[in-house]
Amino acid sequence: MSMSFIIACESGKRKIAEILIQNKEVDVNYTDEKGRTALHYAVHQGYLDIAKTLINEGADQDYEDHNGETALYFACLQKQKQTALFLIENGARTTINTNQGNSLLHLSAQNGQIEIVQKLVENGFEIDLENKEAITPLQLAVAYKNREIVKFLLSKGADVEKTNKNGDTPLLIAARTENKPIIEVLLENNAQINAVNHNNQSPLLIVCERNNRLLAKLLIENGADIFVENQDGLSPIWYACAKNQKEIVGLFLENGLDINYAKPTTENADLVSNYLDWVECATSLDLDSNYTLNNTYAFGGETLLQLAVKNGHLSMVKFLVDKGIDVNIEDESSNTALHFAALNGKKDIVKFLLENNANPNAENSKNQKAIDYSNIKGYNEITVLLLAFGSTSKTEVKNPTAVLVPPSNESSSIGDKKKALFDLKELFDAGILNTAEFETEKKKILNG
Repeated sequence: MSMSFIIACESGKRKIAEILIQNKEVDVNYTDEKGRTALHYAVHQGYLDIAKTLINEGADQDYEDHNGETALYFACLQKQKQTALFLIENGARTTINTNQGNSLLHLSAQNGQIEIVQKLVENGFEIDLENKEAITPLQLAVAYKNREIVKFLLSKGADVEKTNKNGDTPLLIAARTENKPIIEVLLENNAQINAVNHNNQSPLLIVCERNNRLLAKLLIENGADIFVENQDGLSPIWYACAKNQKEIVGLFLENGLDINYAKPTTENADLVSNYLDWVECATSLDLDSNYTLNNTYAFGGETLLQLAVKNGHLSMVKFLVDKGIDVNIEDESSNTALHFAALNGKKDIVKFLLENNANPNAENSKNQKAIDYSNIKGYNEITVLLLAFGSTSKTEVKNPTAVLVPPSNESSSIGDKKKALFDLKELFDAGILNTAEFETEKKKILNG
């Protein structure tokens, strides 16, 4: 009969439960195989009338099941506001934690139960209590985007700079969830805008990683440092440029960033030599290549243009050039953007830079030109293009048109021939080929 009683309470069958109680047929503190009483189930389902009846008949409101969970814990977990408030007002024990160390205030802050949060704090609950991950109720309210609870906890003195085990402050958590209203509330309560976590990530870097221009603008307008670097040497401006986020880069420029800003130099000759050796053999120069000889991604003296070229973003290159960046500026190794474009095999970027007055004969500290890099890597079409714009090479290019001729077999497509003819025309227009040479090469292409 006692199990039937528990089922009746869980199902909200108040009349049946009352009859069983009146007939003295049940023990109100009887437990099932999980150690739970009828009160556990009644509040779990939000049946306030049954909960009141059980309490009046002597049910133990602080009885713990086999997991150490009370009826009040169940009510908070299931967002049963009325039953939770009733139990709190009736004096139920509030000092109960989950296996993760979450208190009732943690649960209510996470679940968005503002009235329960207010009642717990009103009753003297410790507002900055940490769980086993050093997470506070405020941090949970931020993470779950419960703005009203965030405002309330801050108004009651919650620590806006308290960090979890990862070193995240509430503002860093809000940046990660991209919640503008909560970020604004935190800033209004003097949250440190340039605070960093254990990975040295700032709020601005986090929103740049997510390409959130609106939040980047908000943080910059409130004094965010665009040059704070994370543990990989990436600052917000470098990350935005490397990820082709033109709107955010434009935002930085609007707020005073010098278009020709460059990373500080290292003044380390050995490092420069090692770096040049690395770029010759690297299969990738982009953000994911993680150059670490200097414990940083970016190399000394590197500009936004060189960074954009390394990552192969023609649209970012065009954007920066349109903004007036110096196309011939050198990094600490004396490499220009054209060097990296040639080394990276980016013919479209090479062509654009050359058309915008990039110097094809600029030499780095090893006396290498862009054309030397294209020769090293075997990018013959780029070599031909550089020759067309007046570059000279230490390595003789015996037949610059050889690369233009498609393979002599039936599989040569019309598209291949069109491309080869187009490239041949470039050489002719540049004066590298005379009319006779042009016609000869043209026949070779057409004959396949």
